[in-house]
Amino acid sequence: MSRYSKVARLLTLSIAIGLLTTLAACTNSNNQNSASPSSSANSPSASETGNAAESSKGWNQKFDPPVTITTAIVDDGTSRGNAFKPGESMEDNVNLRWMKENMGINVKFDFIVTKPEDYDTKLRLLLSSGGKLPDAFAAGGDPLQSLLSANKLMPLDEAIEQYAHPEYKKMLETYSYALGEVKKDGKIYGLPAFFMGDEGTVMWIRKDWLDNLGLEPPATLDEFENVLKQFTENDPDKNGQNDTIGLAVPLKEGPWTWMGQTDAIVGALTDQMINTYDVRLFWNKGADGKLSYGAIHPDAKLYLQKMRDWMSTGYMDKEAGIKDPAKASELVASGKAGIMFGPFWMGDWPLGDATKNNPEADFQPYPLPAGADGEARRAEKPLAQGFTVFNKDFENIEAWFAYFNKIFAKKLEMEGDPYFDPRWKDGYYEGYDYVKLDGKIIKSNYEAAGVPADQWPLKDGATIDMRFMMTNILGNYTSIPHSNVAAVKKFLADPDAEPLTSMEIDVKQMKKRQLDAAGVRINQNITEGKNYFTGPMTPTMKSKGELLKKLATESYLKIIYGEKPIEYFDEFVKQWLDNGGQKITDEVNEWYAKNQ
Repeated sequence: MSRYSKVARLLTLSIAIGLLTTLAACTNSNNQNSASPSSSANSPSASETGNAAESSKGWNQKFDPPVTITTAIVDDGTSRGNAFKPGESMEDNVNLRWMKENMGINVKFDFIVTKPEDYDTKLRLLLSSGGKLPDAFAAGGDPLQSLLSANKLMPLDEAIEQYAHPEYKKMLETYSYALGEVKKDGKIYGLPAFFMGDEGTVMWIRKDWLDNLGLEPPATLDEFENVLKQFTENDPDKNGQNDTIGLAVPLKEGPWTWMGQTDAIVGALTDQMINTYDVRLFWNKGADGKLSYGAIHPDAKLYLQKMRDWMSTGYMDKEAGIKDPAKASELVASGKAGIMFGPFWMGDWPLGDATKNNPEADFQPYPLPAGADGEARRAEKPLAQGFTVFNKDFENIEAWFAYFNKIFAKKLEMEGDPYFDPRWKDGYYEGYDYVKLDGKIIKSNYEAAGVPADQWPLKDGATIDMRFMMTNILGNYTSIPHSNVAAVKKFLADPDAEPLTSMEIDVKQMKKRQLDAAGVRINQNITEGKNYFTGPMTPTMKSKGELLKKLATESYLKIIYGEKPIEYFDEFVKQWLDNGGQKITDEVNEWYAKNQ
C-alpha cells in the first residue's frame, strides 16, 4: 500500500470528511420493506438469453435465493472514528442487515486485520498456501502483482460491460490512465477507488501579516520571494522580536508530499514535476513522447537554486530537512511562519490551530504564483488510491455490481437514473447520518437545530461516519472525481443557498476557509502535471527503488543546505542513472509504449 493511501486512511475525521464525499444513504431503520420485484438468481444466464443482465438492472434488484459475498478489510477501530453505534461492528450493523433483507446479499468477512501490512501479509499467505481468496477485496502494490501473475483474479471487461452503471463506464474511460496497475494482456483486473481530485495545491498566507506590512498577495514568484523576505526580516507579527520566517515547508520527503509540498515553486520554474521520495512519481512526458523522471531533469536545478537561496537567507525553516508535513505545520500553528502550501482542507487543520492560539492569525488561500513565463502550475495528486479485485472463481459478480451501482448512483444523484434507490433519497439511515425533525432532514449540529438529545445519532451529538459500513464489499471508499465542483461554486456564490443534494449538504458543511480555498483551486484554471507512469513497480524499481530514493532525497538536501554546489546535481544524476535509474527509465518507457 502506498504512502499516500496510508495517509488517506489515517487523517483525522475532520479532515477526511473534507476530502472525501460522504457515500450513499439508506432507508429509515424502521422501514423493512423489501425491494420489488425480485431478480431471481435462477433466471437464465446472460449467455443464454443475451439480455438477462439488462432485464435485471435497476435499483430494486433482489437475489432469491440469497447470495453470499466474502470479503476482507482493514479496521483498526480507532482512525475510523464514529463508524458504528454502540453494540454494532463491522460484522454486525444496520447496513449489513439492510443488504440481507432488501437485496438478498449476505456479507461474510474472511478476515479483519488492524494494520495494512497485516492485510498484505494475509493475502501473500493465502496465495502461497493455495488458500481460498475472498470474493471481492482491496489489493495494491506487490500483492496485487503477485495475484495477477498467479492468474488468481477475474478479468472484468465483460462484467463491466454487462453490469456496470453507464456513467461509471464513462468514468473508467475518462480516467483510463489510472488503471495501469490492474491491466494485463489488454484486460482490466481491478476497479479503482478514486480520490475526489480536489486536493490540488493552493497558497496559504497570513493575511494579517500582509496587512501589517502593507503588502499585497504575491501574484508572481518574484513578488512571492519579496513576501518571504518581509515576513522573515520585518517583524510581521509586530512583537518586536526576530522570531518569524516566511515559508513552512517539510523537506524530509522532498518537493512533493501530502501537505506543505513545494510543487507550486517547481511549477513556477518548469513544467517538469518533481518527486524524490517515490521512484514511481513523477514521470513527465517529453516532446519525443517518452517519459523521464522529473527529479533528474535539468530544470530541477532551477528549483534547487531557488530553494538554496531561500535557505541561505533564512526565509525557510533551518530544520525543514528533518521535518515531515505534520511537524512542519507546527510552525504555522504556533505563529512562527506566514506561508504554507497545501490542499483546501488545511483551512480547518492545521491552520485553524493558528487561529485558536492567536485570534488575530488570519490564514487565507490565494492562487499560486506565476513564473517568468507567466505560467503557474501544480502537480496532480495520484487519482487512484487502490483497487478492488475479484477472485477468478467468484460466481456473483452481478450481485456485487448491483450494490456498487446503488452506491454510485447515490453519489451521482442524476435525475431519472434507474439505479438510484428512492429509499436512499434522504441519507443512509435515519438516526445514523441524519435525523428528521418537522419534515426537515438534518445531518449535523443537531442541538442547534433543536433536535431532542434522545434522537441524536450518538450521545455526544456526532453523526455516524457511514463510509466504513457502506464499503464492506467494495474494497475501498471511492469518489467521483471533481463531482463537488458545481456545489463549491454554488455556495461561493450564495453561502445561504439551500442544499438540494447530498453533495451540496457535504460541501455546505465545509468551514468557510476550506470552501474559499476549494474555490481558489477551481478558479485558478492552471495545468496540473500528471504522472504518466501508472503501471506496477518495475523489477528494477523493486530492487533499486529504495537506494535511488535515498540518493535523490539526500542529494537535494545537500544542495539546498549548501553542503554541495549546484553543479553537484549533474554528479547526482549520473549516480542515479548508473545505479539502476537508466534501467528503470527503459522499463518505464517499455511499459508506456504498450499501455499509452
